[in-house]
Amino acid sequence: MESDKYYYSAKTGGFYRQSDRDIYEASANGWPDDAVMVSEDEYKTLFDGQACGRIIAPDDSGRPVLTAPVIDWQAKGEQQRQNLLTTASEVTADWRTELQLGMISDEDKDSLIKWISYTKALKSLDLDSISDEGTFNQIAWPKQP
Repeated sequence: MESDKYYYSAKTGGFYRQSDRDIYEASANGWPDDAVMVSEDEYKTLFDGQACGRIIAPDDSGRPVLTAPVIDWQAKGEQQRQNLLTTASEVTADWRTELQLGMISDEDKDSLIKWISYTKALKSLDLDSISDEGTFNQIAWPKQP
């Protein structure tokens, strides 16, 4: 049995099997006009790479290649800040309730004040200049109490 031939379309970012060409041509979208044939080895290599976290994208000539994923370092920094703020909120929840009810001990009140200061320091961090891994790694996260 002959193996199927595979094609890649840079416009759609999809792969197409030669054996399904008649189905595609009969459909509303048709067979992609920019489809380029990829070998079975290329096809396997591309999907093995994708399974390992790489991205399949077209090169300048429209052929599929593996690339590193694009990371939004500023969003990653913001996500880290939100995770730390969530942790701080969870740690201080009972103390805030005790404070509102006038039942908080002096020791817990001191701890709450330290955690609130930590939260304020997190919120005041300027993450607007985070643009790459280097600037992300230079974030001076405040130390948890």
